[in-house]
Amino acid sequence: TGTGKTVMIRKLLRWIRDRGDKAVIYDKGCTFVSRFYNPATDYILNPFDERSVNWSIWNDANDISDYENLAAALVPHTGNGDPFWIEASRTIFTNTAYKMAQDNEPCTMERLLELILKAPLSTLAAYLDGTESTSLVSEKSQKTAISIKSVLAAYIKSLRYMEGLDKPDENGQVRPAFSINNWVQDDDEKGFLYLTSNAQQHTSLRPLISMWLSTASTAILSLDENPDRRIWIITDELPSLHQLPDLASTLAEVRKHGGCYLIGFQSYAQFVKIYGQHAADEMVDLLNTRFYTRNPSHAMAKKSSDDLGEQELEISKEQYSYGANSVRDGISLGHQTITRPAVLPSEIMQLDDLQCWLRVFGNYPITKLKFKFDDMPAIARSFEKRHYQSSDQMKELDSLLTHYQLGALTALPEKDRQALLDIHKNQFEGDEDSQQEEETRMQKTISDKEQNDDQDIEKQKQREDIEMRAQLATPDHTEQALHDIDNTVIDAADIEL
Repeated sequence: TGTGKTVMIRKLLRWIRDRGDKAVIYDKGCTFVSRFYNPATDYILNPFDERSVNWSIWNDANDISDYENLAAALVPHTGNGDPFWIEASRTIFTNTAYKMAQDNEPCTMERLLELILKAPLSTLAAYLDGTESTSLVSEKSQKTAISIKSVLAAYIKSLRYMEGLDKPDENGQVRPAFSINNWVQDDDEKGFLYLTSNAQQHTSLRPLISMWLSTASTAILSLDENPDRRIWIITDELPSLHQLPDLASTLAEVRKHGGCYLIGFQSYAQFVKIYGQHAADEMVDLLNTRFYTRNPSHAMAKKSSDDLGEQELEISKEQYSYGANSVRDGISLGHQTITRPAVLPSEIMQLDDLQCWLRVFGNYPITKLKFKFDDMPAIARSFEKRHYQSSDQMKELDSLLTHYQLGALTALPEKDRQALLDIHKNQFEGDEDSQQEEETRMQKTISDKEQNDDQDIEKQKQREDIEMRAQLATPDHTEQALHDIDNTVIDAADIEL
């Protein structure tokens, strides 16, 4: 951090703007919005921002394959857990959203969440009858269905933040529907599309931003080949998002369609943690132009040094010989070719701010660059909070999201419970603090449930004891004793499945 990466990207964005190219910018921290946002040409996607466009999944999906692509980005594979839960969650989401597009009812986020989370299993099974999801939501496998809903709830909860974007604002204006696909494919569009978040919102928006970036990439791949087209995907701090599906193959194919990717990260280890060693190495190999700024880690500096390559040096060595006879004294010269890193790891570790090593494609030398800091003035607010009131329907759905995220864990055997715990934690992959917070929250829920179950058992024992002795007491006395137990033993606070 603080090495000049943001300054470098700002210079690139000014050049992109001057060329008239379009760009999709992942703006974590709303840094670039304040310097570049032009409401006449640019768009913002962030449901917490008043300036956000009105987007929904149905704006960017027509065929079943489109919904499958959206589901793959929204519900990513994480860690080494059982892929069944992820694949099943994707299938239910895909089939439900696609079926909604086919019926005559309104396609809204509220209705999608209500169908998946609120509708009884029998209702959802009937709605999805004839699809791959039928067996997944069958009442015959209730625990499995609830567990799948638990995984799905962890990711689709971000969709609820889109509520109200299709409603009139305080001035009575309705935002027009926005499609990422249409924006990418429209050659008349020359502006920037910002996918923004700040520290407070980032965890909530992470699944959405990952899905939007994936949608933009897929849209570029659908374009005709054009060597003169340039559509930029700027993804600084890429490891802070979920794993984007098929990113390696996208990088390999996108160039001929006019796509240009910029991927930035502070730590290669974070990149590997999200994508795995093989995929991370494959993607880095596909990036031809590379900037290496200062890194205090010797391991990372060593990797950067290895990537910058080696150089051959021819050195001369003098050897002296002496003897008792004057004619024995002499000097000999020898030549030796050695190979050494073009840039030593220590040289990378000692770079100043706004300095970097540059390697470009082709027969060009490794170059050391120094950027001039240009403090661009802010031309727009980095963030404008959107004020909206959640509907009663969405508030009820919020409680159901909690139910399926936490309640399902208490109904499962230990092995399955741990598998779901791992999936929930992996929502925050790359953010150890959030992972720990999520695990603590869920373990507390399980502990509370088990404690309340013990209390219920004790309550039942007391009730049975009183009922067994009821014949020795008056009816009024028995009724009063049972009433006292019900009001003195703490009731279970958990949501029952």
